Amino acid sequence: MSAASPGAIPDTAVLDRLIREVADLQNRVRALEQQFAPQPAVQTAAVQPAARTDVHLEPNALPVLGKALLGIAGAYVLRALTDAGVLAHSAGITAGLLYALVWLFFAAKQPAGARFAVAVNAVTSVAVVAPLLWEASTRLSVVSYASCAAVLAAWALTGLALAWSRRNTLLAAIAAGAAALVSVAFLLATHHLLPFTAALLVIAAALEFEACSMRENRARWLTAVLADLAVLLLSWIVARPEGIPEGYAAVSPAAAFTVQLALIAIYGGSAVVQTLLLRRTFTGPETAQTAAAVLAGVAGASWLMAGAPRAMFALGLAALLTGAACYVVSFVLVPAANKWNFRAWAGFGLLLVVFGAFLPFSGSASWEFWCGGALICSWAAMAARKPTLGLHGAVYLVLAAITSGTAIRAAEQLFGAGRSISWPAVAVPGAAALLGWLAIDRSAAPESAPWRKQVSAFVFTAVIAWTGAGLALYVCSKAWPAGLRAPVDTLATVILTAISLALAWLGARTRRKHLIWVVYPLMVVAAWKIAVRDFPNEHNIALVISLLCYGGALMLLPRIIRARDDML
Repeated sequence: MSAASPGAIPDTAVLDRLIREVADLQNRVRALEQQFAPQPAVQTAAVQPAARTDVHLEPNALPVLGKALLGIAGAYVLRALTDAGVLAHSAGITAGLLYALVWLFFAAKQPAGARFAVAVNAVTSVAVVAPLLWEASTRLSVVSYASCAAVLAAWALTGLALAWSRRNTLLAAIAAGAAALVSVAFLLATHHLLPFTAALLVIAAALEFEACSMRENRARWLTAVLADLAVLLLSWIVARPEGIPEGYAAVSPAAAFTVQLALIAIYGGSAVVQTLLLRRTFTGPETAQTAAAVLAGVAGASWLMAGAPRAMFALGLAALLTGAACYVVSFVLVPAANKWNFRAWAGFGLLLVVFGAFLPFSGSASWEFWCGGALICSWAAMAARKPTLGLHGAVYLVLAAITSGTAIRAAEQLFGAGRSISWPAVAVPGAAALLGWLAIDRSAAPESAPWRKQVSAFVFTAVIAWTGAGLALYVCSKAWPAGLRAPVDTLATVILTAISLALAWLGARTRRKHLIWVVYPLMVVAAWKIAVRDFPNEHNIALVISLLCYGGALMLLPRIIRARDDML
């Protein structure tokens, strides 16, 4: 081997330098790749949703709208062919209806997520069928209004059936809601009430069937309200003493009565199926709509039968029996654990009993009935541990106090227009109030809602205090020495303030808040009475006594109530 020349770099040193240069070159290339490489897919996905949120329409929104406009243009082509005589009226109308159904079918065939396309196609079908029926019935007069109503109901049912098979809730809501609104528009514009009210009831029945099948429709409550109003309007127009107004189509009372029964049957039957057969809990809107439908039907029937005493008696008796049946259902058929359904059915019973009692009986002849209802409900509330019945008893007691004249006679006594008192009409409601209060006071209230017991006891106490004040003033004025003018207004002030102090003291000692609640309205009445009666009518010592009594009560009441709070 020859010797290396002087100054030459050894082989190992050259190799090390080359390795370093290659490594440095690799680092530079890697840095350039990272600098000019595209952004990662994760970052792109993070940006894309933000860009899409600015656009509220689906990607195919414009083509969908374009197809809808072409569809409406096709409807106008059919109209032009019919007007030109190329198609007979019957053929043109039939073709138009089939054309509207085709668009309804297109809406049902859209994918589940294509809500915009579903809505546009369904609205296009509405835009075809509604003007078509209007032209055919009003301008051409080739289709009767009854047929128009039947077509609207059939169109809605077809839409619901297509939506049912595809589980398309949006299509179902548009089909039912649009048909209901178009029916109301025809009803108001044409004054043909019966056929379009019947169409509304058919749609309402279909929606209640869906609800019983555990399928909710957003148009259910709109249709329910429209059906209630349509039945009320029909009943009022038919029952007018002056007769049906000019321009309205004739409707027989029998047909109107059938419509009222249908409204009650639809929503009453739905309530039975859902709460008693399916064991579902009533919702708030369902409870309100069932009550509204029953009241609309019964009220309309009472308007129709206003001039027939026997028919009115039969209607009232039917309402009373149905109300009693609702009470039985609430106790016997509704599960004890389902408190809301119990309250709903008991509430239906209350409404029907109140309505039924006022139909065949006059107010003066039914106060004994209300007294009995107050006693039965208050004692049933204690026996069954159902404070809701105590509220019903309070309602019946107030009706008894009003219809018997007890509340009015007490007000007349306290405000200086005293007349003779019918003792049975005072004693019986007073005794019912006292006995009912004892039952409510002894009843047990759930810890979750003790307010029901408190409200019931408050009403019973208020009736007792008001009746007692009027009766005490009547006795004092009669016992006043003959030949001397009795200071009736001052005596009323003294009695009201004395009762207020007694209730406050008793409520504080026994920890019964409802007794103290009655004090406030009594003191307000006393203040009003001093302003309108004592100052104008009483003078000197009598007026001074009124002011001293009321002012002293205002000073003592806070101390008494504060003592109650200290004890609690």
